[in-house]
Amino acid sequence: MNLKRIDAAIAAYKTKSEDADAARLAFFREVWGVQDSVAAEAATLSYEVPAAEDLLAWHAASEPVLAHAPVAIDPETLADAIARTAACLLDSGGFPATVQEAFARTKWDRVVAASDVACAGSDPAAYVESFGALLRDDGMSEDPARVGALAASLALRALLDGPAAQVGSALRKAGAAEPHPMRCPVCGGAATVARVGDTQAVQGRGKELWCGQCGTAWDFERVRCARCGTQNQAHLHYFNVEGDDAHRIATCDECGGYVRTVYQEDALAPFAFEVEDVVMARLDLIAYQQANAQAAGER
Repeated sequence: MNLKRIDAAIAAYKTKSEDADAARLAFFREVWGVQDSVAAEAATLSYEVPAAEDLLAWHAASEPVLAHAPVAIDPETLADAIARTAACLLDSGGFPATVQEAFARTKWDRVVAASDVACAGSDPAAYVESFGALLRDDGMSEDPARVGALAASLALRALLDGPAAQVGSALRKAGAAEPHPMRCPVCGGAATVARVGDTQAVQGRGKELWCGQCGTAWDFERVRCARCGTQNQAHLHYFNVEGDDAHRIATCDECGGYVRTVYQEDALAPFAFEVEDVVMARLDLIAYQQANAQAAGER
């Protein structure tokens, strides 16, 4: 996580963003500050990057590295990171009293102790899902449990920051290329956003996917669905908000999936995936409305 780059990207948006976007960026800047502190403290933890031949074999099989070489996450460290992240969410997020009351009753170390911490370092997305279920099983209602799972996801993102960067660098040095995986080659998470433009392998009109769970970016085919993998160009479409050519929704007729995509040549510089993820949040609503309209038309 690069706070200098994030701050530069936020500054570029200050004169261009709507009030709602500015408020979201201000909120997440507080969260990113906590994540950066957690990541810095976790930087002293050791992680042994697997051998290049193993990395290439797992990449060729589209198997995430952490599934074979997990990060050893200390339960106390994880509980502390979740508690700090949850506190930041409450302080800055304007969540309703139901969430604040539920969090006040929650002992994060007890919840973490009851969870499968080994899963956090091998399949973080699955861990976050199970963490939310654990909160609900413990009596927390749906909305607070969803925010609690978000706190766990954000905390894990910080703890995985260093190891994920090491693995991503090792994959590039090993020459891992095609086949380009649809899910994160490091942690197995689904792509959060995509970028079209200069990538690590292509100058100009390349395409990258980015994993919001561990921060890894990887190359991907320009004409291919990031959800089901089809390359049938007739079934792939882009939509954008009028007046904003930089941010688009890439949709697929075959699977009904979509991925929010930023076009670098039309976007503000400097660039930070974290900032673009927040700015493109409104595209999720547009995609939801389009899906509902399509479903209504088919009935």
